[in-house]
Amino acid sequence: MSHTPPSTPDQPQWGYERPDCRGANALGLFIDDLQRVLDTHAGDIAAQPAQLYEAQAQANELVRRYAALDGAPAAFTGQSVNLRVARNSAGAVQLVPLFSASLKQALITLLNAGGSRQ
Repeated sequence: MSHTPPSTPDQPQWGYERPDCRGANALGLFIDDLQRVLDTHAGDIAAQPAQLYEAQAQANELVRRYAALDGAPAAFTGQSVNLRVARNSAGAVQLVPLFSASLKQALITLLNAGGSRQ
C-alpha cells in the first residue's frame, strides 16, 4: 500500500499533521494536501501512465488520514477521491480529482463560505 511521503525539512508538513487541522480548516488543508499529491505526479502521468495508481493510492491515504482525525468533519468518513487522467484544452495531460458526494458538498460549502478556515 502506498503512503503519503513523510514531511522533511525540504517538504512542508502535511495538513493532517498540523494541530489546527479541525473543522473547516481540515477541509482546506485536505485540498492543499491533495494538490500536493497531484503536483507530485502531474509530470509523470503523461510519460508513465502507471503513476496514476501511485497517485490514487496517495489520495486514498489522504482521505483515510483525514477521516481518522479527531475534530475533522464527518465529510471524510466513508468518502473517496477518484483520480482520472484528462487532457485540457491545450492538450496537456493532467490529473482530475472526482470527489464522492458528501465530500464534494462539504468542499462546495467551504468555497461558498469564502474559503475561511477556523
